[in-house]
Amino acid sequence: MTTPESAPDQPAQPTPPQTGGSQPTGWGEPPRYGQYAPGYDPSTPQAPAPQYGTPPGGPGGQYGQSQYGQYSPHSPQVPGYQPPADKPGIVPLRPLSLGELYDGAFSAVRHNPGVTLGLTTIVVVVAVALGTLLSIPLTTWFTDLFGGLFAQLGSDPAFEDLGFTQDLLGVTYGSLLGTGLLLALATPLAMGIMAISVSDSVIGRKISVSDAWSRASKRAWYLIGFSLLSTLVVLMAYAVAIGIVAGLALVDPTLGVLSAILVFAALVVGIVWAFTRVLLVPPALAVEGGEFWATVQRAWKLTRGTFWRLLGIYLLTSLILGIIGQVVSVPVSLLMSLFMVMQSGVGLTVSFGITYIITGGISVLFLGGVIALLYIDTRMRREGLDVQLQAAASAAADK
Repeated sequence: MTTPESAPDQPAQPTPPQTGGSQPTGWGEPPRYGQYAPGYDPSTPQAPAPQYGTPPGGPGGQYGQSQYGQYSPHSPQVPGYQPPADKPGIVPLRPLSLGELYDGAFSAVRHNPGVTLGLTTIVVVVAVALGTLLSIPLTTWFTDLFGGLFAQLGSDPAFEDLGFTQDLLGVTYGSLLGTGLLLALATPLAMGIMAISVSDSVIGRKISVSDAWSRASKRAWYLIGFSLLSTLVVLMAYAVAIGIVAGLALVDPTLGVLSAILVFAALVVGIVWAFTRVLLVPPALAVEGGEFWATVQRAWKLTRGTFWRLLGIYLLTSLILGIIGQVVSVPVSLLMSLFMVMQSGVGLTVSFGITYIITGGISVLFLGGVIALLYIDTRMRREGLDVQLQAAASAAADK
């Protein structure tokens, strides 16, 4: 190898000054150590060396430009780079994050307030009004029942000082059975309306109130039937659990106590598991046009592999709604306290109705929107629904 020392006919060349980085050498042969690069003229002013991550010849070291260890977001040749997903509506057409689910639920209300705020609120208010009328005879029946019970047990001043009077208990149980039952039946219908509106808002289409009601009314009995079936299954499970505990308690009281703990723990776990597996059934019944059992079975299979994600998002959303409901219901609680002091049964019934409207409305608007988006998100993850939604959005934009 020829070196500067072994070449007598070649004068020694000085080492080029350091400029904080190596000079660009082009695509030719790299310079050898101790020599200038081919074509380098030390008397000619040279451009400053680019910083790491900056293309040769371009400015470097400025904010907003590519730095060491970073890629430009506008470089499709970067491995792993994906272009932004289409967003014709309230959410991008790809698997959604938690923040995008919540933002989409609020955006759905803003995108179509006539359906999400107007029609769903009407359904909730009508259900509460009918439930309040139903609770009047139930309140009278429960009041008489507790009055006879108190007469048999005798009057307890300490018990009455806590506010547990026969009138209060009668109104509480009458409203719970009457208004609560009607609201439980109407909530799936309201959430179905919400799911229909959200499914159109995802592709940027705004459905009218009449169209939303027409589509939801065709699936109303499926939604109400699913609510009744779910309630019946839960009541049967409780009945079986009570029967098992009672039977074991007759054999051995200690065994009865232990079995009560284990059986009811298993009951809670089973109910939570089954509830999560059927969480996507209401939006599927509202949006899809299939038969009842076929849709239930498909929605059940759709949740396979996404159990913990669905349960976690549902619990977190319910916790947020619980906090919001407590804050919003403070004025109603003060109103109920005033009616309790005045011993007004009608006022308490109205207060319970207002409370049901507030809690039911918030649940339908936010929780219903989140569940509808969870249904769409799960289908995008499992079935590639985003491709179909992009085609539907393009078709809607061409009209």
